[in-house]
Amino acid sequence: MVAGAADAEVPVKRVPILLLLLLPLAACSDDGDTIILDGLDCGLVRADLTGDWVVTFVSGSRTLVNCDDPALDGTVVDVTSIPQTFSNVLVVGSGGSAGFQVVGNDASLPHLTELIANVEADSCLALVTIWEGLDDDAFFQCIGTFDLDTLSIAAFCDSAEIDPLPDDGLIGDTCDLNASIAVSVDVFP
Repeated sequence: MVAGAADAEVPVKRVPILLLLLLPLAACSDDGDTIILDGLDCGLVRADLTGDWVVTFVSGSRTLVNCDDPALDGTVVDVTSIPQTFSNVLVVGSGGSAGFQVVGNDASLPHLTELIANVEADSCLALVTIWEGLDDDAFFQCIGTFDLDTLSIAAFCDSAEIDPLPDDGLIGDTCDLNASIAVSVDVFP
């Protein structure tokens, strides 16, 4: 220890607390129905997500791997490029994140929630779960980014939840796909 070091006083720089509290406000702007933190927000507002959602997969077959139930490993699932329309989706603020939750039902199966999405307001990252019940009885889990200019999501699905009883309220067996499946979502206000 250096002699006299204990006796030396180090000057403390004090920054007024008020200045620290007001500093973040300089990066904020008011944009109608939302507050945008400059650099922390992609500009998404609820109105961007309301309307009809049209979901179109790129046709293809994939093999299930790494399933919760190993008996499903090796099962082939497929999707077609037939567009699926969800009219007037429900868009609400997400309770679990700084974003919006989107829920949609196809008129042909009103008892089953077939579209569930969460779009983050800070990054426009979109997590989309889409029901494909033509022959596989599966929810495909997809990730992409919401494009504010085109009101669309280009996403890739890398896992599936096999759920032969989707109305029972229980989660089915989750599996990875051996390769991703491309899907596009277009929003028509």
